[in-house]
Amino acid sequence: MDVRELKNYIYENRYVEQILESIGCHHIKYHASNAYWSCANANGDNNGAIVLYNNEYLMCLNYTRQMIKGNRKTDIVDLVCYTKDLTFPEGLKFICESIGMSYYHDFEEDIPESFKILKMIDDMNSNSLEEKERPLKPISERILSYYKEYVNDLFYEDNIDYATQRDFEIGFDEESNRYTIPIRSEIGDLVGVKGRYFDRKVPERENKYIYLEPCAKSKIIYGLYKTIEYIKARGRIYVGESEKFTLQLWSYSYRNSGGTGGKELSQYQIDMLVRLGVDIVLCFDKDVTKQEYEEIADRFPDGVPLFYMFDEDNILEEHESPSDNPTKWQRLVENNIYRLR
Repeated sequence: MDVRELKNYIYENRYVEQILESIGCHHIKYHASNAYWSCANANGDNNGAIVLYNNEYLMCLNYTRQMIKGNRKTDIVDLVCYTKDLTFPEGLKFICESIGMSYYHDFEEDIPESFKILKMIDDMNSNSLEEKERPLKPISERILSYYKEYVNDLFYEDNIDYATQRDFEIGFDEESNRYTIPIRSEIGDLVGVKGRYFDRKVPERENKYIYLEPCAKSKIIYGLYKTIEYIKARGRIYVGESEKFTLQLWSYSYRNSGGTGGKELSQYQIDMLVRLGVDIVLCFDKDVTKQEYEEIADRFPDGVPLFYMFDEDNILEEHESPSDNPTKWQRLVENNIYRLR
């Protein structure tokens, strides 16, 4: 679910009061002259405690409660998550259900055809480096029945233990000779399946990884549906480049992590990380430079607690992930995490 598009939809369809009522806010009053609502917290008696502005950003101030960790600007989504004590994905799902919308609603389907052409031209002329992907959509759970439930030694040798493989539903596709990695959205729906070639030595004609069931990979933080409760409890997320990163850390009992599918974060992924409301630690591979980390940090909003893991002691091999070796990982966690923002 794209937060920006959701907020714009709420604004254009005038769902604000409906959402405020659904979370128990009371004494809701609209101030037309300055275009904002005021109301009380669900369990509060200050009728002006909350101010929510009537524009596409739906910025929200709560004068009597601290809704998030850090000091970034807050909005209606933060208010819902705080009031109902929900994680960010749960909060989005709650909002969607309260206004009768699917969590996987494709907002572009709402655009008139003439506007779609103009938007396509605008996208082509923009400076955005992000590849346009299909919307994130759930697929049938029956797809997993086509694959054999299978824990494997290749993953085990890469420090992904058998229990972790079972936890994350690792299997085997006999038709393509690949180990299967189900990809689930942040609310746990199956949205794709990735396949890893069965042998460590990959022939030239083969790709090491392919998608057996394609998905919008720029809209995924791998494992989040499973790790989010640990992220919330610990107030921190370790962010790596791959599914393997999350699987390895789970095997080391570091369960507050997520994989982004590469060092090039999409805006969708950045928004999702920010909304978790925790310390974000970027743990990319050895070849990522400090300058690249700084460039990534510039895309995050002000007020977000952002850190990076960097191998100042030169213990990693070239292109090695910080998670590949449990001893090195522990050393990096203890000695090599630095503040970006």
